[in-house]
Amino acid sequence: MEALDRREYSRAETELSGLLADDSLSRRARAFLLNKRGVARIAMESRDLARDDFAAALGELPGYAPALTNLGNLLLDQGKLEAATAHYEEAIANDPQYAIAFLNLSVAYKRAGRFADAVRALRTSQRLEARRPTAVPRSL
Repeated sequence: MEALDRREYSRAETELSGLLADDSLSRRARAFLLNKRGVARIAMESRDLARDDFAAALGELPGYAPALTNLGNLLLDQGKLEAATAHYEEAIANDPQYAIAFLNLSVAYKRAGRFADAVRALRTSQRLEARRPTAVPRSL
C-alpha cells in the first residue's frame, strides 16, 4: 500500500497483484486488494482493467461500498450521471458511514443541477468525515 500512497502506481499494481495471488485470502481481503489495484490502474489510465477489478471486488464482496463508489467515479467521468448516482446511492445503502460515497454523490447531484441534494450529500460527507478517527490503522 505504501507504493499507492506514494503514487507509484505501476509498482502498486505489481505488489497488489502479488498479494492477490495468495489463495488463502479472505473474500473481504481480496475485495479490498482488488479495489486498491483498480485505483492504481485508474491512475495508470487503464480504466477497463480498473473496471474489471472493481467488478471482481463486488464478486468477492457484493455491496462493497468502495468498489461501487469507484465504478460510480468511472461512470461520472463518462458523463453518465444517472448511472453514477445509482452506484453512489447503492454504496451508501450498503455502508451509510462511507463518507466518500456521499462526497462523490454530491458532485453527481451538482452536475445534474440538483443543488439542494448536492448540499445535503456534501454536508453528510463532512459530518461523517469529522467523526472518523484521524489515524486509521491499515487493516484488511
